[in-house]
Amino acid sequence: MFAQPIDAALRGAENVLIAGCGGGYDVLGAVPLLHTLAGRGCQVHLASLSFSYLNGLEGCIQCGAVPNMYEVRAGAASLTEYCPEAWLARFLHERLGSTRPVWGFDKTGVVPLAAAYAKLVSDLQIDTVVLVDGGIDALLRGDETSIGTPAEDLSSLAAVRQLEVPRKILACVGLGAEIRDGIAHEQVFARIAELTRAGAFLGSSSILPQTDAGRLYRDAVQYVFGHQQGLRNSHVHKVVLAAMRGDYGMDGPHVWLSPLLPVFWFFGLDAVADSHLFLSRLRSTQNIWELTAIVEAERHALAVKERSAIPI
Repeated sequence: MFAQPIDAALRGAENVLIAGCGGGYDVLGAVPLLHTLAGRGCQVHLASLSFSYLNGLEGCIQCGAVPNMYEVRAGAASLTEYCPEAWLARFLHERLGSTRPVWGFDKTGVVPLAAAYAKLVSDLQIDTVVLVDGGIDALLRGDETSIGTPAEDLSSLAAVRQLEVPRKILACVGLGAEIRDGIAHEQVFARIAELTRAGAFLGSSSILPQTDAGRLYRDAVQYVFGHQQGLRNSHVHKVVLAAMRGDYGMDGPHVWLSPLLPVFWFFGLDAVADSHLFLSRLRSTQNIWELTAIVEAERHALAVKERSAIPI
């Protein structure tokens, strides 16, 4: 029982791209996965749908072929500019000696984002893509009471679904962090059960503070937070760290700390995308505003579930 389907799903992976799904700090969730996969001998690259103005950030190199993609290296880190990707690149350089960038994608619709992913997959000879969501809203199918902040997650999910690579995984961490977004967790578990029936739930694993992967994740989050003080921060990774310390219970409005927060949940990405109720309608979008308008229209047309709860 200690070997889970995610182990078999990643067997044969050599060149892995781990990408933040929902923008900004989501890419920090890549750190424990990077540690584990690198320990298996994989070449690991990082990418992120960015909330930063990368075109105006000194030290970011724009890709000529796909202008919505940037090479974000350690030298781009600035105490006065919001860019967690740059500070993560600097942390990995200082801690692990890594010289690889964190590839940054502008916040766009699916068409340009898919083109950027395809370029990166081709250039780096990627055989495996792991899309990491901070929270679990990327997992939802679209008719839940709340689907959180869906635009960036769905853009990433739709873009990666189109890639021709042998392995595509969705990894979610921070279950319970999105109470303030109205997520009904009974519906999350119902969705996991649905994906289990389809054979798409690949198992779960906790980030533990006494492991090397857990320590590296903790240090990376604290490092990036410490260098982005006064700028936008990450609620998800803040509460994941608290739960890793063993903190529990109510910790402010709409915050309930539990051992579920540091758990990674792994899924076959194609199955998640293909069972979404309106993801296919987003494939032709060029910008995030067009995508958001379609999401709102589709939600209005759906029979959205009434709020439900479970006694946990």
